Amino acid sequence: MDRDFDIIEFDKETLQFLDAPAHPGIAALAAYWEKKRGNRALPDRSDIDPADIVPLLPHITISEVLDGGADFRIRIFGTALVELIGEERTGKRLSEFGTDCNPPTKAERVRARWMDITTRALTSRRPAFVTGTMSSSLRPYIVWHAISCPLTAGGTEAAQMIGAMMVVR
Repeated sequence: MDRDFDIIEFDKETLQFLDAPAHPGIAALAAYWEKKRGNRALPDRSDIDPADIVPLLPHITISEVLDGGADFRIRIFGTALVELIGEERTGKRLSEFGTDCNPPTKAERVRARWMDITTRALTSRRPAFVTGTMSSSLRPYIVWHAISCPLTAGGTEAAQMIGAMMVVR
């Protein structure tokens, strides 16, 4: 099959979990999550006001926890993420990631990476900070930074996740 595109590669070897955010936008979302958490274990989804984080919105993702964390359904997938990844993920399950990327990607690697990041935040009940790389012949080499944070939804258990991904080109 002839293709005039290349597959996006996410370098699993460079995926690195961090103790603290290494990107100012990721640090801003972490600080916002902490502020909204207050003296509770987790902030509630109703505490999140988009008007408070307008500059971050294009990079934000919000998902709901399915089957105790076996999967996640994306409720919001920011416009900057759609542009970067080349796939609209709003309404999709994490287990469906990578099926419609343009340029194409290795879907199983995409799913494994995002499941690892999201599950880490869910089970630790703390933000997960991560950095890694991706490249494509159609795009410059990119270093990305991400965060995933658990939220309650009217209870005490994590029922939703808020996250972001930002790049350094």
